[in-house]
Amino acid sequence: MSGNATPLPQWTESYALLRDRIATFPSTGQLRSVDINGEDPELLRYWPTSGWSPSSEYRRLILLGAPNTEVAESLKAAGWNETSAMNLLAAKPDDVEQVVKLAETSSVFEAPMDNYDVVEVAEFDRPVARGRMHYGSTYGLLSDPDLQAPTNPDLVRRAVLANFAGAAYSHGLPWILLVASADQLGSMTEGWSKATSISIWQQS
Repeated sequence: MSGNATPLPQWTESYALLRDRIATFPSTGQLRSVDINGEDPELLRYWPTSGWSPSSEYRRLILLGAPNTEVAESLKAAGWNETSAMNLLAAKPDDVEQVVKLAETSSVFEAPMDNYDVVEVAEFDRPVARGRMHYGSTYGLLSDPDLQAPTNPDLVRRAVLANFAGAAYSHGLPWILLVASADQLGSMTEGWSKATSISIWQQS
């Protein structure tokens, strides 16, 4: 059953592109995406109000907004499990740090790709952090940086985010958005705020 779905904001399609996925819109308020091989189907939508069950083709659900307890229990009964609790965070580029000083042994590399830009931090030429940003019409959407055992995880993570904030500011974008795990909210620097909750479910 599809249920009534709230129309999706533009950043949701950007989120698919940021993860190298191909997005389509089977109906209003629903974004279906697959990987570059046309596999691993995923559905993104707002939490339905009631009386909804996903198509059996989907391996993953991404549900936005306040959870619906009734729907959550129905999903669990059908063999789905919540695997991640995420947040969409938002900030104005000029309200967050745009420069983070790293050790002299660290380097920052930037590379434009087809659907996003990449920023990588290296220590002694060893990559330790990598992030992505997709440019939308009024925002830059960032991925939470992947860390590979840096000496100072918080510092290199801030460096990647600051680099992207500076890039968004230079492009005149009024907003930067970041999809991050829910437990990151308390450790974010000044200027970031929670825009919406994101719940990720997988078939067991």
